Amino acid sequence: MSTKDPALVVVHGHLYQPPREDPRTGEVPVEVSAAPFHDWNERITDECYRANAHAALGHDHEVDNYERLSFNVCPTLTAWFDHRAPDVLQALVRADATQITRGLHGPALAAPWVHAILPLCNPEDRHTLVRWGVDEFTHRFGRRPEGMWLPETALDTATLCTLADAGITFTIVAPHQVAAHRTSDGWSAGAGDGRPLRIALPGGRSIAVLPYDGECSNDVAFNGALHDGNAFAQRLAARARERGICAVVTDMESYGHHHRFGEMALAAAFEHLRTEPGIEVVNAAEAVARVPHGEGVLVAPSAWSCAHGIERWRSDCGCRAGAPTPHGQAWRAPLRAALDTVRDAVAQLPELGVALDDPARARNEYAAVLLGTESLDAFARRHSGSDPHRAAQWLQLQYHVLSMYSSCGWFFDDAAGHETLIVLRHAAAAIRLVQDLGGPDLTPFVVERLAPMVSDVHHVHGTVIWHDLVVGP
Repeated sequence: MSTKDPALVVVHGHLYQPPREDPRTGEVPVEVSAAPFHDWNERITDECYRANAHAALGHDHEVDNYERLSFNVCPTLTAWFDHRAPDVLQALVRADATQITRGLHGPALAAPWVHAILPLCNPEDRHTLVRWGVDEFTHRFGRRPEGMWLPETALDTATLCTLADAGITFTIVAPHQVAAHRTSDGWSAGAGDGRPLRIALPGGRSIAVLPYDGECSNDVAFNGALHDGNAFAQRLAARARERGICAVVTDMESYGHHHRFGEMALAAAFEHLRTEPGIEVVNAAEAVARVPHGEGVLVAPSAWSCAHGIERWRSDCGCRAGAPTPHGQAWRAPLRAALDTVRDAVAQLPELGVALDDPARARNEYAAVLLGTESLDAFARRHSGSDPHRAAQWLQLQYHVLSMYSSCGWFFDDAAGHETLIVLRHAAAAIRLVQDLGGPDLTPFVVERLAPMVSDVHHVHGTVIWHDLVVGP
């Protein structure tokens, strides 16, 4: 950027909720803790997602914050919006189109279909999840995505190669995920001044990453930056002038749910920034397109919410949401081992998919069924010349295998928390479908691996968790 270029401010919101639908019923049960709302999806939508489309600015004026925001919305949440809050989904799609008509790149980033830790996925699953995410985004927003949000910003080289294979040009990273950046004097530690960095990939390819401003982002999420919208704007403007760019990235819930009236503070900040000389508010894609890239090296594997790489989703690394408990998070490792047992067994049983003409192709195109653009029966008939019913069962099996890996199953503190039970119920559904297709009963192997788990809330071990809380009532 030259000295005459405006300093850029990016505010990016990550829209995601843990899947709350019970795989046994397809419905979200009543969540008493979300009262007076039916469940937390409804409550957070009212307090935050919908509120930001109608943010009060003054006494008699409201604005749509999404028209100034950069954002991503994860596919499992857009599916819920589609059925339960279509006005919110329409606001997001409209904001994407509005920013494009202003001559900007679109503010919306794609996301993999399941909020899985992609570095912990095998190559085939990672490819499918990214493919479904691209197809979902194209269906919702009517254009191909430029950028993709990685769940928990978790990455490694193989994950970035998968994005590049899918035509994705950039992603967003935390500053601590950047090991070093090149300067005129050589290499220097850390993310530098926040400009986009070009990351070299095998085969002569590359992908861009946009490091967010850790200090400003942390202040929004945890330190009361939204108490005063004008002061927040002044802070962003000063930071942008200092560095040339300031990207603030948090969960969207910061703006109205975690911080009451946060959507109003954001609206006031955007209004203030509109009058700040030498400052321009843009989305992440626009910033990546306009700011000359540096060169960088990433910490891989790494994620934004774990200080130990990606251990939060496979070991008792110490990262947790609440206070310490007697058994800690030692249950994370057996949970992953149990689910990997199901996944790997399915991969070793190719005969389960013989009814499909090309099982891999059918699985990669299955987003059409998930999006409702084609019925499962029609899709199975199109991909099977022998037995559409068995083809449909195999496709449903693949859906449950992929859904087992939602990161939320490991993120929270108890071995029998709602999110962990959801991923285990997807595993149970997969086990039933393996048997329906003539495969072995994988239950004994899964229960054996779950046995070391201990719930400090329910005071039961993994065998009871499986029989009483997962497959039981």
